[in-house]
Amino acid sequence: RPRCYVCPSVSMVINPYCPCVDPSGNISLDGLKNWTHDSRSQSVSVSLRCSQVVSVLLCPPQMVSRLPPDQATMFLSLMRMKGRSFSPSDVMEAVQLNRDLPSALRFLTHSCPICQDQVTFSKIITMTHCSCFLCQTCFKTFFSAAIKERSIDQLVCPQCGRPEVRGQGGMEESMDYFNLLDTQIRHFLPPQVHELFQRKLRDRALQEMPNFCWCAHCSFGMLHEADRLRMDCPSCKKSTCSQCRSPWSTQHQGLSCDQFRVWQQQNQLDHHTSTLTGSQCPNCQFIFSLSKGGCLHFTCSQCQHQFCGGCSQTFTLGAACGFSADCGTKGLHAHHPRDCLYHLRDWSVTRLHLLLQVTNTSNGSLPDTICLVLELRDDGSRREEPCGQPALPEYRGYCQLHYKERLVELINRCRADPAVLFSLTEIMAELQRWHVAMPTRKPDEPEPLYAQRLRTKETVVHFNDLSVNKYF
Repeated sequence: RPRCYVCPSVSMVINPYCPCVDPSGNISLDGLKNWTHDSRSQSVSVSLRCSQVVSVLLCPPQMVSRLPPDQATMFLSLMRMKGRSFSPSDVMEAVQLNRDLPSALRFLTHSCPICQDQVTFSKIITMTHCSCFLCQTCFKTFFSAAIKERSIDQLVCPQCGRPEVRGQGGMEESMDYFNLLDTQIRHFLPPQVHELFQRKLRDRALQEMPNFCWCAHCSFGMLHEADRLRMDCPSCKKSTCSQCRSPWSTQHQGLSCDQFRVWQQQNQLDHHTSTLTGSQCPNCQFIFSLSKGGCLHFTCSQCQHQFCGGCSQTFTLGAACGFSADCGTKGLHAHHPRDCLYHLRDWSVTRLHLLLQVTNTSNGSLPDTICLVLELRDDGSRREEPCGQPALPEYRGYCQLHYKERLVELINRCRADPAVLFSLTEIMAELQRWHVAMPTRKPDEPEPLYAQRLRTKETVVHFNDLSVNKYF
């Protein structure tokens, strides 16, 4: 006997107690369409069958009437197929583009490898430089977010990560890839996103030109004469050194960049209220500004290189670091030298003062009672405000945190070696950290002499040896 589509009642008549039957005794198509199976339902297949029946019933008659007989048969077969639930518009597209039922079914049943949704073949996008494919929704979501938030070199296949667009080796391949990707982005994404993509692509091409230089004061860049250090920006009317990329100073005139850097160290003014500090990516040499405050782990916005803001050492994940076998047990880490802020921020102010006294370096003096160093706030507003923490007289106008940062800057400029103040325990730990063989202590050798011998070995090996300096 016939059964209700929704509940397992066996009856020759419609079950009046079925929730999909209206008070007049007729089956509610809306109820069937929105129904979800529960404990009273036979199975999920019953739900799918109901949905198919509703889809056929709700299909406009003119959709089928204008089809040839063979396509109309295919249309009805696909709409009534067990275990399937296709939209009428997708089925109509399938029967019009395919000759038989199997090919139409294949057209309708393509699974996106990213979201796992089943979509038609016409909604599948194939990447141009690999065999990967994804649905239109995933393509739009991924590339819209990537164009807005990432560098141009990260706009590659979201599945396999190809092609390799970084470096000079694959320049021709990367240009072919971006030209084809530009066509897809123009077709599928909004005009404003496509415009942003083209701007990033333009900046990438300019940055690879040897004579191109960004202004140190604004976001403008220009091609510059290679034999002239001073570059005048036509946008902000300020000047930049085209070689060291620092803001131009009258003292730089007639001096090489190295000579000017020495002059800066000898005549360094106290940038107490400076908002930004310049930083250069050690991988691509892109120069950008960093707000004071925050952690030491930085990621270059151009090449995504991860490095320490205190010593520029590279952050590497686990065994990918080739320094020692112990790195395989670590996560994302860097090998900071002993004069990096990473280590010296744990020193006391008194000890940092003592290290500066060894090199006869003055740290200046300021009369403020509160710290005025500008910081980027963590509330997402990107506002920079004075620190506002109490500035004790012994901290010369800084709070303790920023005073330590200031002292470490001076220590780095004068190349003071913290090892001169290391205890024997600290010296031994430093040698072990760099995997340097520990000299054996001689019989009856006093501890101060042994410590000095270790300190000399440590200084020679790790502070002046260029072969080890890449890890130092």
